[in-house]
Amino acid sequence: MFVNKIFERATIRGIADYLLFGQEPDEDKRSYEERLEEPYLRFEKAVVKYDKNPTSELLDLCNEVSAETASVYMEIGLQVGILPMLDMVKNISKEKDS
Repeated sequence: MFVNKIFERATIRGIADYLLFGQEPDEDKRSYEERLEEPYLRFEKAVVKYDKNPTSELLDLCNEVSAETASVYMEIGLQVGILPMLDMVKNISKEKDS
């Protein structure tokens, strides 16, 4: 599963390798709100082609999928943020024992 691969790379060495040899992120000057709103508005326009109802079930389901996806990725992100810290503690403990 791809999530497990994310957790495997969440080490100090994994982050250092990415920072040293990885690709730079795409620059996007838009605000978070703009980045979220733009694809939603495009989706909303596409839904109107199939369902003129302003409270369309498709829009509700899209919002549900988006909310759950955001929740899952937030949880993964928090865990990935903690893993390097645990890796550092482990590395420091090894150095002290040596």
